[in-house]
Amino acid sequence: MGKLLPDTALAENIRSIGWLKLPYRNDDFSLNAISQCFIIKTESRIFVVDTCIGNDKRVPGVDAWDHMQTDFLETLADAQVDRHSVTDVICTHLHVDHVGWNTYLSNGRWLPTFPNANYHFSQVDYLEYHSAIDQGKADELLAAWIAESIQPVFEAGLVKLIEPDVDLGDGISVISTPVHTNGHIAIEFRTGQEHFIIAGDSFHHPCQIARPQWATVADFSQAQSIATRQRLLSHLAGTRTLIAGSHFCIPSFGRIIKAQENGYEFTTVNPTTDVQA
Repeated sequence: MGKLLPDTALAENIRSIGWLKLPYRNDDFSLNAISQCFIIKTESRIFVVDTCIGNDKRVPGVDAWDHMQTDFLETLADAQVDRHSVTDVICTHLHVDHVGWNTYLSNGRWLPTFPNANYHFSQVDYLEYHSAIDQGKADELLAAWIAESIQPVFEAGLVKLIEPDVDLGDGISVISTPVHTNGHIAIEFRTGQEHFIIAGDSFHHPCQIARPQWATVADFSQAQSIATRQRLLSHLAGTRTLIAGSHFCIPSFGRIIKAQENGYEFTTVNPTTDVQA
């Protein structure tokens, strides 16, 4: 995490965040993170938000992710999620660790994992990456994840390119959150009594809730990413709206409260008992 978020490389910086405990940090003040997707069931729809890294994917330069083998599909089935019944897949941005299970490998072909779903992609992100490929400016990693995880669902006719701040119906809306990419989005769910936001990589780690000025080296604009985090925190502080990051360790959902010393805290909740808005 220290390479991605340089401010976290110093243990003293993490030690200064008094509320940051296990599982988000270790005893030596190093940080923990995961890659995960979110499944949301409403009365009439099933949403999958961010689809992790995927199996069999080429991820040059990241050995731990290259040609991974996980039990993702079996885990879905164990959770009684029929992938053929998923209605909507939303990627908060089109990076390799958020699009992988858009597809799976079958007899040498990449097929949509959720064949009956609409795949919602940021138009800004897609056009930017597609332009890089058309102009021959894409590196090996970008070319691989577009070819294996993005283009096959386009060819299947399942993709809907979306603008920021669009309403997806049934209380689900898209929020423009330019951070890691210019077209990055967060997803807001208002379903019944539940109100929560899946923020993707708006916050790579809960420490950025306490220190929104800590930006990653991969942000397209560090100044813009800082402004986006500050806007989200100001909007959510003191409300009962839940927020989760795609790389937050479990428990991943929590609320934002104003800290005593000019900052914010992340207070986790039990998603099975404490989700009412």
